[in-house]
Amino acid sequence: MNEKTASLIDGHLDHVLTPEQHQELSEWIRSSPDNARRFAAAAMLHDRLRNELMISGSQPDESGCRVRENSDTPNAAATPNSDESGSVTFFRRRSLIAFLSTAAVISIAIVLFFKSFGNSPTLAAASELRRLIELNALPMDRTYQITVEETVLPRRGRRGPSPEDGRPPKAPLDGATLYVRDGQQFVLSRITAAGPFVTGSNGKVSWAVRPDGPVRYSEDLNRFNRDVPGHEHDMPLVNIHEGLARLRQSYEVQLLPIEEAEFPEPATRLLVAIRHPGERGAKRVEISYEVESGLIRQMRFIEMPYGPQSLTLRLTLLSEASPGEHFFDHESHHDANRRVEAE
Repeated sequence: MNEKTASLIDGHLDHVLTPEQHQELSEWIRSSPDNARRFAAAAMLHDRLRNELMISGSQPDESGCRVRENSDTPNAAATPNSDESGSVTFFRRRSLIAFLSTAAVISIAIVLFFKSFGNSPTLAAASELRRLIELNALPMDRTYQITVEETVLPRRGRRGPSPEDGRPPKAPLDGATLYVRDGQQFVLSRITAAGPFVTGSNGKVSWAVRPDGPVRYSEDLNRFNRDVPGHEHDMPLVNIHEGLARLRQSYEVQLLPIEEAEFPEPATRLLVAIRHPGERGAKRVEISYEVESGLIRQMRFIEMPYGPQSLTLRLTLLSEASPGEHFFDHESHHDANRRVEAE
């Protein structure tokens, strides 16, 4: 137990903790059975000391009179039988108080033990997700391969209105490449029957380079991100940091055991997030990452809304190398003589 944790326990016993400190202490207690036992021991010691202070003063005897322990007054000396009776009563009550206090604290310890045992996997998963959020907040370039495993159309009569209604069908995602930078810049490159279809943003304007026709751009950074899965439900794949934060708010997170790889491959782990009822987004998210570095190698989204469809897709990390300084500008993806129009 470190000094900070000891200070939190003392503050709890003295009723001076803030709500945030109470939450921190609660998480520490539930994180392991050993922590629950340490807290129970500290609470027991505090309770016994408090009882000692309470009973060191005058205590009532069975007749309601006050009897002081180790009294040296003349009246006490003159009535030994009364003093002896009071002492017996005092020690009986003292033993009873100590017994009840100890029993109560042991009961609390048992409850905390089983509660912490049951909740520790959930707390460990939440803690690991917080670590991944922090590690993936760093600015960096990443390139992902998109693989669509399954496409499901909504049942007739089950689907409500969508912002995608009335818009042309989206280009296929399977086999697409997604480049991201700093959570604000992206390039989504897809191959259609008519040729490459590339959309993106450099953080200042968004743009679309279709197989034919003029290049279009807009100062609205969301204008051309409609083809990026997750943008309709506050989990855009171009911003991994925000996507992880969304998991923390709207999903129940589970942590699977570490998978030890053969040398020199680093150990990996799978974090599984299941959407809470009533929330939006993919029904289930699976994240495979390197344990030590937190590097996300693959993300799998099950039943992710995508326009009128629902997709199960995988994002597999291809590279962390920079694609180039101007790669996220539309000029890098079309000929110089191509017509460019603002929207």
